[in-house]
Amino acid sequence: MLGFKMNEIMVGAHHFINGLGPEGEFPMEFSITWGNRNLFKFLNPASGEFFYNEAKGHITVSNLVDKADCEGSLSLLYFTERKIRYVLDFKDDSGRPYRYIGEKVNIWPWNLHKSHVTCYGTITDVELNKIISKSILYFPYREIVSFILSTRLVWGSVFKY
Repeated sequence: MLGFKMNEIMVGAHHFINGLGPEGEFPMEFSITWGNRNLFKFLNPASGEFFYNEAKGHITVSNLVDKADCEGSLSLLYFTERKIRYVLDFKDDSGRPYRYIGEKVNIWPWNLHKSHVTCYGTITDVELNKIISKSILYFPYREIVSFILSTRLVWGSVFKY
C-alpha cells in the first residue's frame, strides 16, 4: 500500500490546573511523525480513514515528563468541525498514563496563518480521568521548510523505518 508520513514539531507552554502541580507556566513540546499507510483511504471520504493519521514521537511536559514516547492520532477534521485534532497517549517515569488532546480550531482559508499553527490542548491523568493541565502550543514558522521536506511516500507501515 502506498502511504505517506511527515514530521511535525509543536512548542509552547502549559500550566497545571486545580492545584494538581506547581503554579506557573512551564515549557511543553512534542515532536511527532504522522501519516497514513494507505493514501487512497486517506483521500476517500467514504473510508473510515478519511484524513485520519497515525502519530508517534516524543512529548516533553515540564514538571511531568521529559521526552516520553507518545503515540496516537492526528485527525484533519476540516469539513466536519473545521479543526485538526491531536490525541497522544504517553506515560510518566513511573508508568502512570496520560493523554494529550490538542486542537487547532476555527480553520478557514483566510486564517490558515493562525489556525494551522496554534494548538489548544489539555492533558488528562487517565487513571483519575481528570484534566491536570492546559496548554497553548505553536508550530514554529522557522520549521516550515523542514516540515514540508519531511513529507515522504511509504510502502506498508507508516512507522517502518
